[in-house]
Amino acid sequence: MKLHEGLLEQAQHLVRREPRRPRQVSLRRAISTAYYALFHLLVSEAILNWKRAQDRDDLARMFEHTNMRTACAHKRDELNAEFKRIQETAPPTHDLTVKRHLHLVAETFVEMHQWRENADYDYSTTWVRSDVAALVATVEAAFKAWKSIRKEDAAQAFLFTLFQKKRR
Repeated sequence: MKLHEGLLEQAQHLVRREPRRPRQVSLRRAISTAYYALFHLLVSEAILNWKRAQDRDDLARMFEHTNMRTACAHKRDELNAEFKRIQETAPPTHDLTVKRHLHLVAETFVEMHQWRENADYDYSTTWVRSDVAALVATVEAAFKAWKSIRKEDAAQAFLFTLFQKKRR
């Protein structure tokens, strides 16, 4: 099992861990773990493109959460603008389907980045199992969306943007 798959499975387990009264620590860890599952999915997909397999572990450590969040927010906003220009009645095309899946991945990453920050550092929030389960399900949906587009040119180009740092 790959790391990102194991993390998603662990997040799902943590949501269900205490059947009657889930502990806050379990719910908080479920959110954080779901975020890290998506983070590691995208990093692992990106490093697979690196020809020298022996360098991939070092390359993986070069990805930064904030840069990835910024790249995802940029892609989400770019796609939102494009979707606004497309008429609702436009026939679905393969390209549009790919963009919708990519939007889901990017949007989920941005949202989960914030939820993870809240779960890890905001002690004033009390989490409810149904809300946390919905967040974990969103990450699972992003996994499925990514799987369906991972070989597409748009998805591969997106992976490259996750590695870039914003220049001043």
